[in-house]
Amino acid sequence: MDLGILSVSGVAFLTFCVFAVAAVGYALGRITIKGVSLGTAGVFIAALLFGAFLFPSLETQLKVGDVTFVKEALKIVENLGLIFFVTSVGFIAGPKFFRNIKANFKSYVLL
Repeated sequence: MDLGILSVSGVAFLTFCVFAVAAVGYALGRITIKGVSLGTAGVFIAALLFGAFLFPSLETQLKVGDVTFVKEALKIVENLGLIFFVTSVGFIAGPKFFRNIKANFKSYVLL
């Protein structure tokens, strides 16, 4: 894919698309109309639109000769999403977990 002065192909294109979808979705989620905004669902909607309309572009970028790497690429994106999810849950729950362990240590030792 040629983006003007920037030429993106292969895995770089896949990475660019993942973070572009996240950025567009975040911007979409920040839009407020009459006090209502999409929030984090904006990223989900942007990902659905990307998958519906731009998937053929991804398929041509991840093709070398007659071999396509779309299945492997989607597995990478799936794992990347899982990593981001687990990390965000850890950032949210981590401090509470250790605070709870510290406060109720004796109860947990007895278990």
